[in-house]
Amino acid sequence: MIEVLGWTSTALVLLGYILNAKTHFKAAMVVWIVGDIGWITYDFYIDNISHLVLSAVIISINLYGIFNIKRMQKGVVKKSKAYL
Repeated sequence: MIEVLGWTSTALVLLGYILNAKTHFKAAMVVWIVGDIGWITYDFYIDNISHLVLSAVIISINLYGIFNIKRMQKGVVKKSKAYL
């Protein structure tokens, strides 16, 4: 069962990358959060604390990103230009 959780979490994180590449940023962040919650559960079960902490930090960054997207949609903050 725990292996299924690991692979499901991997699939969700990869789906998040695909959504991000297609500029569905908010959906990508939500999918990443769900995938990383799976990883936190998996890491806790197998006692992999370093990856658990990484997943928790990624969740925090995604929540911050969602907060900023909502602020931009309200016009509080202007959208920054991408530098390629």
